[in-house]
Order: sequence, then structure tokens, then C-alpha cells
Amino acid sequence: MARLCSSKRTTLCLGVLVLSILQMLVYFISTRHIGNVPMRNGTLSIAIYGRLGNQMFGYASILGLAYTMNFSNIVIEDGGHDLISSFQLSNKMVYFSPIPLNAKHVEEMRCCAFDERLTMFSNKEDINVVGYLLSWKYFYNIEKHIRKEFTFVISILSKAKQIKLDIASMFNDTSILKNRTYIGVHIRRGHFLLESKIKFGHYPVSKDYIIHAIQLCTKMFGEDIIFVFCSDDIKWVKRNFSIFTNKWKMAFVEDNPAAVDMAVLSVCDHTIVTTGSFGWWAAWLAGGKTIISKQQARNGSYLSTQFAYPDYFYPDWIIIE
Repeated sequence: MARLCSSKRTTLCLGVLVLSILQMLVYFISTRHIGNVPMRNGTLSIAIYGRLGNQMFGYASILGLAYTMNFSNIVIEDGGHDLISSFQLSNKMVYFSPIPLNAKHVEEMRCCAFDERLTMFSNKEDINVVGYLLSWKYFYNIEKHIRKEFTFVISILSKAKQIKLDIASMFNDTSILKNRTYIGVHIRRGHFLLESKIKFGHYPVSKDYIIHAIQLCTKMFGEDIIFVFCSDDIKWVKRNFSIFTNKWKMAFVEDNPAAVDMAVLSVCDHTIVTTGSFGWWAAWLAGGKTIISKQQARNGSYLSTQFAYPDYFYPDWIIIE
């Protein structure tokens, strides 16, 4: 009888142990991490729009929001093709798939401003954030992780480094004893010049702004600078700035995919940017000093009402007219 009771107790103990292990496995499967912060069930989703720069904002901001609210699953619908082909994305919480049908849709208040409401959802819900989320404040808490996510694929980064080496060779800057400063210059024009975009408020900056920024760079870093120009209208850039090549060292990068241009700008020491999210990210990835146009939209336009500039301009960037 004693042996029978002992056998029953052993079986009971084994049953409790097995149950505990199963509970731990279920918890482990439903819980993931960024760093040391546990992420629990619930889906946070976004449909990202536009070109590479806008896609990067959508990706980085939805990750930042997921981290803030401890969501375990992130769904990105459509529009992420440039991201996937350009970067070594590695976050295991992210799924490129349709937004859950039962998701609660919440729209941002302004596209270029931080919306604190979007940080206050329950991670037990399925939430779909509708908007562009063009603010560094959404992801400042996981910046190191975002930099890792936005590591260019090897083919793009190799191409960018080769372009920089070719530019160095143009200016006899191949010796390790040389210590020239490389400043990336991104000038956004392209479809910003369309009548519909102008009416909406898009603003291609003036030639005078670029010259002002270049002059400021020479005061900050000296005369031994190579300015590396990238643009979606490189013909206009060469037509307007090649006349200054006898005064400043300039290289014009052309005939590359957008991601290669961004990678070239990212391997420069400092950056001059005009308007648009593409230049914003090129400057952010490069680090160093960034000079950016104070005016990002036409005065009185609808787009101008969408900006809260402290939420859009990254801290310590140099903002000039």
C-alpha cells in the first residue's frame, strides 16, 4: 500500500512538472524581446506608403511604438519592397503580410509630427496605425536597433564604397595620410516640381540655400572638403553647380538606384540636405553634422500645417534658411 501511494505521488509530481514545462513553453513562444524588454501578444500594424525614405520612417516608427507598448507582433502591409531589397532587416517580430481584419484603425493627426496618442494602446489589442509617422520621436528609444536594421545589403554597400573610392581617386585622396572631409549633398527635386505637388506644398529649395550651406561647411571644416552630390535631378545639379568646381571640390554621383545613392551619402562624414524623407535618412545614417533647410513646405500650403518642426528635425541638426 505504501509503495502504491509513493507511485501515485511520483506520477502526480511528474504531471505537475510536465504541466509547468508546457506553460513555460507557451509563455516563451508568445513572448519575444527587443533588448531586455519582453514583448507580449497583440498585433501592431501599418501600411507603409511612398518611396524608400517614407518606407523607412514607417518601419522605424512602428518598431519604436511596438517597443514602447510591449507589442509582440508587427505587421507591415504593402509598400515594403524597397526596404526588403535595400537593408538586412532582421527583426523577428516583423511580418510583411495583410493587416488583421479585426484591427482597430487609428489615424495619425499630422504626418510630420509626433502623436502621443499612438503610444497609449493596450498590447492585447490588434491596432492598425494609419499614416506616415515622419518623426524621430517614435523610435528614439531604440535608435541602436534601428541602425542595425538599416544596414545596407552587401551589394549596395560595396557599390557605395567603390563610388567613394573612385571619388577619392579623382582628387588624389587615396593615401592613408590624407584626411579630407567628405560631405554628402542631397538635393530633392523630381516629382516635387509637378503642379499637383507644388499645390500640395512640396518645396524644392533654392540654389542659394545650397551655396549658403557649402560656405558654412568650409567655415566649420576648412577648405579640404570633397562635396559629394546625389539627386533625383542630377542634370539640374550639374548645370547649376559644376561652375563652382574651380572653387570647391565636387563630385556628381549619377545613374544609380536610390538605395545606392543613400548608401553613398551614408558613408560621408557630414551631410547637407534639402527637403524630403530620403535626404533625412541619408543624414541620419551618416551621423556627423547635418545642415538642413528650415523651410520644408511652401508657406500657407496644406503640407505646411502638417509639420511640428521640433518633432521632425533631429536634435543638434543645423537648420538654416
